[in-house]
Amino acid sequence: MKKGITAAIVAAVIAVAVVCVVSRSGEHGDVADGGTGPQQAEDRPRQGRPHPAARPVVPSRPAPVRAKSVEAEVSPGGETSPETEMEEESDSEEENRREREEEARVEDFDSLTDKWMEPSKEPVSMKDVDEFAAKFRLIPKERQEECLHRALNLVPDENVMLLAGILMDKSQDAELVELVFNDVLNRSDDVKKPILQQIFKDKEHPCWADAAWVLDMTGEAPEKKN
Repeated sequence: MKKGITAAIVAAVIAVAVVCVVSRSGEHGDVADGGTGPQQAEDRPRQGRPHPAARPVVPSRPAPVRAKSVEAEVSPGGETSPETEMEEESDSEEENRREREEEARVEDFDSLTDKWMEPSKEPVSMKDVDEFAAKFRLIPKERQEECLHRALNLVPDENVMLLAGILMDKSQDAELVELVFNDVLNRSDDVKKPILQQIFKDKEHPCWADAAWVLDMTGEAPEKKN
């Protein structure tokens, strides 16, 4: 009889324990879900995406700075580089030097012209003719006509043979040769006759036809040999 009562009491205790366990499981959630019940879910802070303002600012890597080239012609400020300045100075010096040399040649020829401004006591020699023509060839092309005009105006009839070296030089520009030829035509007859006859001997001379016509008109053309 006592054993039956004891078994009944144990069964009741076990039943009460089971009811308590089930009740607690409903209140706090399923243990299999990690033991988090409704109350724990409310108390736990939400783990959404953080606000952009809360993110740490990572400094961007600065862009690499390119070194300035020493060989650059012009700096950002518009200033010329030392190398370019040196080249410009060198070109300027070379140009000045060339201009001084050209001017010296012009002055040298003009000085020789001045030397023959007065009638010479001695006839003009071939050496004088060659020197006059050689110095004329050294003059820059763009200054030759200017210097020749000056010589034609200053050299008197007595020294006109000085110009023969230029007149008989077929390598000269035809315009310059004709300039001397036209001047000779305005000289006295005893001066121009020997020069025209000299030209008449060279049919390749640019002024041969004109010289032949003048000599023919004056009856002074050399007789043709049979």
